Amino acid sequence: MRHRFLNMFAAALLVGSLAACEEGSELFDPTTEGLQGTELDLTFDEELIEAILTDAEAAIEAADGPPMTLPQGVLLAETPDDPADVEAGRELLRQAREKFRLAREAWLHGDTELAAQLALEARLLVAEALVTVFGVEVYDETLLRVDNIIAWLEEEVDEQASDLLARIRQLRQEAEDIRAADPTDDLTSEENAILAMERLILAMQIGHRERVHQRRMNMAQHARHAIFMATRAIDLAAQIAGEDMTERQRHVLRHAMHLRNDALMAFNAGRYGLALNLGREATNLALVVVLLESGPDADKVAWLITVSDATIAAADEALLGVAPNSVPAMLLAEAKLLQARAIEISATHPRVAIQLLWFASITAWAAIELAGA
Repeated sequence: MRHRFLNMFAAALLVGSLAACEEGSELFDPTTEGLQGTELDLTFDEELIEAILTDAEAAIEAADGPPMTLPQGVLLAETPDDPADVEAGRELLRQAREKFRLAREAWLHGDTELAAQLALEARLLVAEALVTVFGVEVYDETLLRVDNIIAWLEEEVDEQASDLLARIRQLRQEAEDIRAADPTDDLTSEENAILAMERLILAMQIGHRERVHQRRMNMAQHARHAIFMATRAIDLAAQIAGEDMTERQRHVLRHAMHLRNDALMAFNAGRYGLALNLGREATNLALVVVLLESGPDADKVAWLITVSDATIAAADEALLGVAPNSVPAMLLAEAKLLQARAIEISATHPRVAIQLLWFASITAWAAIELAGA
């Protein structure tokens, strides 16, 4: 019954999307430039599809895998879910992978309407896998990740990034509207969360736009840096949460570690684009550990200002005598700019300030690590 309902929803959503386009729309034309062409490219981009699937797989493995120990000695205790649910989630991801494969194949053969339908069904399967294993609470964590992407894109200035930001905000609102709907006999709370999660998963795909552009540059260097920063972010998140971190924080941190490890494996295999995406997602996910700390946003801004002050001061000391045009010095300068911008907007946009302070802290830490290398 659930699968039939979700398939009906997928078909209705696709028809609605097509109906919203004027006659002659180029929404599904692979040659389209601008926002529509970018969104289409991202929907069927092989490496970004793999990143979405690997992300979901890492989340499930983090819940079901062996205990992991951080460099500081903090043990992430094993918190397995119902084995039947975990295996069901894995099976749903296998089905999603096949759907994505068929969707990309249809797109490459020019059947873009079928491709869009299959891609939508694949995202629903990914959403169902995560809700099956972790419950409806996974929606809130995914929403935080989309908010991180929005905060990051708000710092972008080019017109295409602004268009993409508007589209991500629209998808976020669609997800919230679905989630706010009262469950009925035909729509349970779990199914409601699955439908809303699908919108957020698409938003995350679109949010990778800048990563697609960077793939055309020196991808290996960017991927190496992303993995390095992810490691620093995981260490910092573990220090902030401390040994009394909640089970939810523990799971999210394990997930971030799995993504960082997968990024390293992808890098070693020469898949630099995938390594870059996974490394950055690990950094964003490590921030979620901090955001899950109890207390108002103003308190989180306050302690992240303290953390960034300490790391920047330590970096200033570590970089004494270092050439101002060196990489560590440029990283430290960037950290100071990020911190200043965060403090400037902290009263009006605390969530954006939290994100900027987070990156200021790990960037200063990275400068210290590189100066001592």
